[in-house]
Amino acid sequence: MLGIYCRTSKNRAEKYTIENQREGGIKCAIELGLEYIIYIDDGISGTLDESVRDGLSDLFRDIRKNKITHIYCIDQSRIERDTRTWDFFVAECLNKEIKYYPNGSFFALDNPTNRMFASLMSVVNAYYAEITSKKVRLANARKAKEGKTHGIKPYGYTKGINNEYKIEENEAVHVKRMFKLSLDGIGAYTIANILNEEGIPTKFSKNFKGKIKRKDEYTGAITYHDKSTIKWRGNVISDILRNKIYKGIREWNRNEDKIENINGKPVKTKVKVELITSKVPHIIEPELWDKVQANLSVNKKNVGKKSQYNYLLNGLVKCHHCERLFVGKRRKGSRDNSYKCKGKVYPNSNCDKSRSININKLDTFIIKHLFISKSLKGHLDSLPKTESKHDRLKIKLDEEKSILKKIEKKLDKGYKLLFNEDSGFKDDEVVQSNVLKLKNKKKEKSEVVTKLEQELLLAESSFRDSRTERLLSEYTDESTFDDIKRIIHSLIDYIKIEHHKEEGKMGTFLLNIKYKGYDEVISFMTNWHANKWYWISKYRKGANTPQELEDDREMDKALLKQFGMNKDDIELTGFQKESGLTDDEIAKMNPFSSKYEGAETKEFIYDLIELKTEEIIDFN
Repeated sequence: MLGIYCRTSKNRAEKYTIENQREGGIKCAIELGLEYIIYIDDGISGTLDESVRDGLSDLFRDIRKNKITHIYCIDQSRIERDTRTWDFFVAECLNKEIKYYPNGSFFALDNPTNRMFASLMSVVNAYYAEITSKKVRLANARKAKEGKTHGIKPYGYTKGINNEYKIEENEAVHVKRMFKLSLDGIGAYTIANILNEEGIPTKFSKNFKGKIKRKDEYTGAITYHDKSTIKWRGNVISDILRNKIYKGIREWNRNEDKIENINGKPVKTKVKVELITSKVPHIIEPELWDKVQANLSVNKKNVGKKSQYNYLLNGLVKCHHCERLFVGKRRKGSRDNSYKCKGKVYPNSNCDKSRSININKLDTFIIKHLFISKSLKGHLDSLPKTESKHDRLKIKLDEEKSILKKIEKKLDKGYKLLFNEDSGFKDDEVVQSNVLKLKNKKKEKSEVVTKLEQELLLAESSFRDSRTERLLSEYTDESTFDDIKRIIHSLIDYIKIEHHKEEGKMGTFLLNIKYKGYDEVISFMTNWHANKWYWISKYRKGANTPQELEDDREMDKALLKQFGMNKDDIELTGFQKESGLTDDEIAKMNPFSSKYEGAETKEFIYDLIELKTEEIIDFN
């Protein structure tokens, strides 16, 4: 197995894109006749070690598990700009007898001469990174001493003509109100709710376009949130109330790198070497600011320790009715102990069909369904192979890569216009805006490509089945909460909850569960007591094997023939086109087409998982 490591830094002038690094790695894999896994760190400095570089960390993990026999990167600087990381990388490769292919050419790490030159290159890379970092830090320190702005300005301030801090009057009004409300004894979270109810825009929603990316810690699933929809939160208000800039004092910490020996390993940390202060226009009178701080201190003493709760399924459960996530809500001293649709969580109240479900019972059901009941494992083992799905994903991946390449070419052209002093476009706002849009498009498309690559790997039946078997076997009665959560989030793609209301408190929950690497969706039904869970059906979207595809094709042809339709009959697509389907969608449904994907089927089955009182698990 070839491990392909790709990395870009935050440097806009980066000469290597993730795409051309990925392409070089795949070409190397083909030439070597090896399967491959791609590891990506996008927008991360090479000076950071594996503890904060997810891609590099995953590569090292797989090296230790003996999954990797060869490693490709486009050049050594992708692996490191720090000698410690390089030494660690070389040691891992030599210990596991891994062959190293920088830019596709074999490089013998056990050759003394090669290792000497590589070590020298590592020193050069580290020096280059340190010089660049130091220049940026010194430039920021100089700006701080001069009272100049850099980076995102605090709420209530904007950049003046000479790059100085200038009060943004429309925002300053709300800052003054926050301080007044706080002095009146109103808490930060209540202030946030007041501003949200009145529709006061945050800095993000007012000034920034694009989306914020959030990655689920366990599933790795990435969700995007429009910056225009970002609301006020209590912790943001609290930070504003404590920031000295509002009384006219801007503080900036100048940090330097320091190497410390921790547990016998050199670790780079940031240490404060200088606190730089400068005067800026104040929004809040210093005396009022001091009174608010004293009041915050008194309020803090009266607030008990915030309760921390464990939510096993956060990030997996979705609402069938509004497509929002369900989130765990538990309150000390109250009966609130449920997963609840975000469309019903304050300040949202626009999902009137969903209903919350007991946390402990849903957690227990999922654990019993996955690890204790034997029905699931038997069902997954009986599922057909997914070769046709693998082929479809490969086609889709190639299409998305082609789009990504076009975006990158346009972006490179935009960068050349911006950085070329003679082009006359350096300060052109239209060009700047287009570059920003293309950059966001590239980021989103790169993540689509990465996700498809992962799905392609999961679609390989042998890998999918062995992975599922391994994860199911990892669960034991001694497993910790974090272990159980990791395993469940690795097995399940999503859980969708649909609620059918009946008279009074009665009602029925329908749960649709999809597993990673499988097309099938399994449906369970329970009432509002959630003690008895009935496995009622399994579903597939289309054929999974060539045999299934041919069986479905013959069946659909026979049905069409029964209604007097054949290959040349134009009526075959007439009704579908009236329904607004595209030609491609019609072709996938047409048994006479080479793009035909098989029939959508639902099979009804019956099985019962019953929760007894003594079995209910409470992780809190």
